[in-house]
Amino acid sequence: MKKYLGLLVVLTMAFAISTVAKAEDDVSSNTGEGATTSNVLAPEQKRINAETRVKAQADLKVKREAVRTEVKDKRMEVKTQAQENRQEIKDERKEVKEEVKLKREELKKELEAKKEEMKEKREAMKEETKQKIGDLKAKIKEEKDGAKARIKELRVVGREKALERFDAAVERMNNLKDRVNDHIIKLEAKGADITSAKDLVIKAETALSAAVAKVAEASALLSASIDELTAENKAKLKTLNQETQTLIKEAHRTLNDAVKSLKNALKRKVEVEKTSAATTTSTDASTASTTTEVTQ
Repeated sequence: MKKYLGLLVVLTMAFAISTVAKAEDDVSSNTGEGATTSNVLAPEQKRINAETRVKAQADLKVKREAVRTEVKDKRMEVKTQAQENRQEIKDERKEVKEEVKLKREELKKELEAKKEEMKEKREAMKEETKQKIGDLKAKIKEEKDGAKARIKELRVVGREKALERFDAAVERMNNLKDRVNDHIIKLEAKGADITSAKDLVIKAETALSAAVAKVAEASALLSASIDELTAENKAKLKTLNQETQTLIKEAHRTLNDAVKSLKNALKRKVEVEKTSAATTTSTDASTASTTTEVTQ
């Protein structure tokens, strides 16, 4: 009996050892299969990931090239537009400058012609008056009565002085008018609006021409004879004197208004230039900002 029990124990231990060995073989087998699957999937995933990265990098490179090209084209477009704008402004300035120069020359010729015409009229009147006064002085010498000759001489000298005062007043206004015209020419060359000043000068010229005509009438009246003026001629001379003074004052006032007009025109011109400069600076800054934004 003991013999059979010993055999049973040996068989039982052998079966247990066999079972444990089989279990270890199964575990070993399962572990090896899992490791093999893991080792197969990892390189495949790496390949897929690598391909994905390569494609993404290629797409990014294409996009960057497209952006660079767009930026380059936009920058060139802005630069070309700026050059065209500068050239256009340059051409416009040149055209305006030539037009202003032409107008200035035309105005200068016109004013010179009027100045010469007025000068010729005044010179002719002065020469005529001088001749008539000379004739009166010559007649005084024919007077045998010394006292009467002295009275006539004083009378003629007084008339001559009166005519000289009138002529001097007209000449002062003419000189003022010429100075105003010189300023008109200069300001027009700078592009200022001198329309109002020109109109005022024309008005002053009209008054001066009328004053010259009045002086000529007075000269004819005073140089007609060495005798004392009649009451009628005295009244007429008084009226001519008043009218001449009124015309000269009107011319003076109008020329002063022309000077004020020129000052205002120059002030407006300066303000326009400041505004234009500010606008140009703003435009340039905007263009530079746009170029910078495009570049970025």
